[in-house]
Amino acid sequence: ASRLGGDEFAALIVGDGSRDRAAREQHIFELADRLRLTLSQPYSIDGNDVRVAASIGVAFAEPGLGAGDLLRNADLAMYRAKASGKGRVELYQPQMQQDVVRKAELATRLRAALHDGEFMLLNQPVVELDTGRIASVATAARWRSSQGVLFTPAEFLRVSEDSDKTAELGRWMLEQAVEQAAGRLNNGLNVPVSVRMGARRLLDRSLPPGSLETLLTRHGLPSGSLVIELSDTDQLKGSLDDLERRLKQLRRLGVRIALDGFGSGHGAITALRRLPVDVLKLDRGLVEGVVESPRLHTITGGLLRIAGDLGLQTVAEGVDLPEQVIALRTMGCTHGQGAAFSGPLDEYRLRRALSLGHYPVPSGPAEPAFAGGGAGVYTSGVPAVYGGGSALRSHNETPVPPT
Repeated sequence: ASRLGGDEFAALIVGDGSRDRAAREQHIFELADRLRLTLSQPYSIDGNDVRVAASIGVAFAEPGLGAGDLLRNADLAMYRAKASGKGRVELYQPQMQQDVVRKAELATRLRAALHDGEFMLLNQPVVELDTGRIASVATAARWRSSQGVLFTPAEFLRVSEDSDKTAELGRWMLEQAVEQAAGRLNNGLNVPVSVRMGARRLLDRSLPPGSLETLLTRHGLPSGSLVIELSDTDQLKGSLDDLERRLKQLRRLGVRIALDGFGSGHGAITALRRLPVDVLKLDRGLVEGVVESPRLHTITGGLLRIAGDLGLQTVAEGVDLPEQVIALRTMGCTHGQGAAFSGPLDEYRLRRALSLGHYPVPSGPAEPAFAGGGAGVYTSGVPAVYGGGSALRSHNETPVPPT
């Protein structure tokens, strides 16, 4: 065993090689998990219990593999364990090295793409489930390279979060969102805009409150016109005091705060208890099965009751079907975004949708499919608007968002 530096350690485990590979992997995995559990036991320091979580990566020696490569593979597996939630064990897979190379290539291209204008903002309407009125728009970045390759947000956002491009990409998104909102306001289309932002970025002081106030003042946006969708709060258990102060500063500027992905992380209730928020955005995983799954229906209903008791606005993400609209509305959800109303729109199509002002919503209430153990059916003919045009669809059809 050896300390490599900082808080990283290595252990070399020498075996006799008599087991087959599957048996060796199982044996070492069990050993590593025992080590993880042992390290997680509390230490008593000055009368306080202190716990240390360990993320462990495991790699196996192969013929022709040098010591440096073996350590590199274990290191990659360890960082995969950290990225997957920490406090866990991961075995090295060759795909991990390919992922590192791809991320490095994307990071290099991302640096140039920001300056070459390859990014654009799309906006998805957030709709009142009772009336169909467009209450706000949620922004998302899209990257189409000069070669015509469309990178998914999951790819380039993961790259930007692991590099120094985080602040630059986030600053560009914020400035573009505020500028576009101001342009819509000047054309009589006053609708708040929400921008997703990592909690870690809010704490790195790359976005001082004064600069945001200057941005809002320069474009003449009134109070309440900007909503910050706060993400990754689960990773800031020790920094909630700092984050709470930061959010209070932003709210004094008239910025509203939304807790993104509510219901997906174990720290969501803690964040809700500690942080000054105005809006809860339900994770799409709670929405997808809200009609078919009694369990999800109960969980989602419980979270919505908590939000209602706190007087918070609620937004369900990934609302793609009329049945989901009816179920969520009946359960007390106030707003939704998804293909049941519209996919992400470019600025031209968004302004056309805003000029109409609202989307048709299905009538209700109705019983969910699992009610009474039978096969209940939602009934409503729902016209929906996609890309600014209107189209009728039946319930078993999935609308294709505009490109």
